[in-house]
Amino acid sequence: MSKEIAGGYIGLIGRINLTHNRVELMKVPHRLCHQYIGGRGFVAYYLYTELKPWVKPLSPENMVAIFTGPLNGTLTPYTPKYVVGTLSPLTNTITRSLAGGLWAAELKYAGFDGLLIEGASKSPVYLEVQNGKIRIEKAEDLWGLPNDQTESMLISKLPGNGWRVLSIGPAGENQVPYACLTNDAGRAAGRGGVAAVLGNKNLKAIAVRGTGGIGVAKSQGFRRVLSEAYHCIKKDPLAPSRIAYGTTGTVEATYKLGILPVMNYSRAELQGIEKISAESMRTNLFVHDYACFGCPLACSKISYIRGGRYKGTWLHGPQFETIGLLGANCGITDPEIIARANALCNQLGLDTISTGNIIGFAMECYERGFLTRADTGGLELVFGNGDVLMELIPLIAYRNGLGDILALGTTEAAKRIGHGCETFAMASKNQSFASFIPRSLVGMGLLYATSPFGANHSTGPTLSGEIKLGTTTSQGKPELVKKNQDSYCLMDSMIFCSFSRYGLDDQLRRRFLENVTGTEFDLSLTAERIFVLERLFNNRAGFDRRQDTLPLRSLNEPMPDGLAKGNVVPLEEMLEAYYTLRDWDKNGLPTRGCLERLGLSWSEDDLIEYGVPIT
Repeated sequence: MSKEIAGGYIGLIGRINLTHNRVELMKVPHRLCHQYIGGRGFVAYYLYTELKPWVKPLSPENMVAIFTGPLNGTLTPYTPKYVVGTLSPLTNTITRSLAGGLWAAELKYAGFDGLLIEGASKSPVYLEVQNGKIRIEKAEDLWGLPNDQTESMLISKLPGNGWRVLSIGPAGENQVPYACLTNDAGRAAGRGGVAAVLGNKNLKAIAVRGTGGIGVAKSQGFRRVLSEAYHCIKKDPLAPSRIAYGTTGTVEATYKLGILPVMNYSRAELQGIEKISAESMRTNLFVHDYACFGCPLACSKISYIRGGRYKGTWLHGPQFETIGLLGANCGITDPEIIARANALCNQLGLDTISTGNIIGFAMECYERGFLTRADTGGLELVFGNGDVLMELIPLIAYRNGLGDILALGTTEAAKRIGHGCETFAMASKNQSFASFIPRSLVGMGLLYATSPFGANHSTGPTLSGEIKLGTTTSQGKPELVKKNQDSYCLMDSMIFCSFSRYGLDDQLRRRFLENVTGTEFDLSLTAERIFVLERLFNNRAGFDRRQDTLPLRSLNEPMPDGLAKGNVVPLEEMLEAYYTLRDWDKNGLPTRGCLERLGLSWSEDDLIEYGVPIT
């Protein structure tokens, strides 16, 4: 492997200590590029090496790491995203989330591969990042504003044009543990509650602007692979549909398979589902397509509500996951209600997946009598009541009334409500399931249980692979989940959007990386190294097999309808095989041989110090 890395990286990380109002510029070590590539790999490395297990998520000692990858800002298609990670206030595990748009490329043009943010300011601040310099500025006038107003106000008062803004909304300020970051007027890093950590640090926004460039080591080779890639994208038979409908096309496909969650994952059939189909969304809401930086797919949609109570609402979306959770999971099939709820979440800074999940859970609690009108402040939390969404979303963001309990996350809220409702709190490690019913797609159950970040669909979704293997059987699922998890580690580290599957394959992604950087990578080993380091972060904090689980609804309550009728998730048998594939012991701890093979033996002393038995 070549030691020199000639392109792709800026070579600079900004370390910001908000307690001491100090900025330090750090060089990116070449060894880290070789071993972790960038993006998610860098996030995992810095969080593992700099955070100790006793650190509390909502404390100044916690760190937020934001990184790009070597391909961001080049002409490589499908590379618009940044990765942000921290110790999650929702799961108490490591977490990572990604968002597209234009912000990531601008951070590199501004002279940085990433930012490490630590400490906490005594009063609200924002960061101004421009051409190799970082300034900490006062933000009292921004505090309390929704994301759209924060972005427009910052852009209007900053000098020059071309600023890109990442911000937290009121939910982040109020430290809701599933508050999300928002950038570029509606792109969201949704999962894990990173915005709550920034709220605790009194950091409202990060504005970036740059005029720099990014070197490509092998320009001729890069042009060749670029031409080949665009040819493959144009030939991909599924790309036109994704451009036309975005992710909404997945609604109909998952519903027909009995996978789309209905009424808190209790069933698979819902009257009126056709109202939230891809065609309905395109006809009633979509105005024009939106492409992230340098993306040929334009899968995002700008929507507008043309009439009714919510006339005049603009938003990015709704996406498949949002339709599934704020829609079907709550028994709602009105596209305008779903769109308005999506817009509220964007403005207030709430993860739409977690929000729709917890509201669906609250509706079931209400219908079972575990919550009463006295608990809800008079709200009638029945499935299908769209008005309840509009009431509950602000209550959660501002932590008022019942919203303060629902803001805790599904599992923790269930503990507060009681009556044994933990059995249908659809989450793992307190992070809500996404729009896939595990009983109907059992590999996703294994993915939810073993994700380092709590239940997270974007760590290696299994839908297409399970359709080939059979959606309700355990056969082949451990292998599929491991393969997909490793693949997503690589995409999150280079950084490729998962939609790069429309036209690109592993070989094309590799060729882009090697032509941009001018070096070769052992990608298979690197993928496992990153994933296992995230696992070690959690092991060191006391997580093991006991937390790799699902709620009883998934494990013991047979599916009542749909194609998976009568099915449950055979989690234990899949876990045994999965741990063997990973070279982990029966308790879900990586073995000494695993650490040696992945070049992680340096972590062993640290693990032993914190009571993690390595065999």
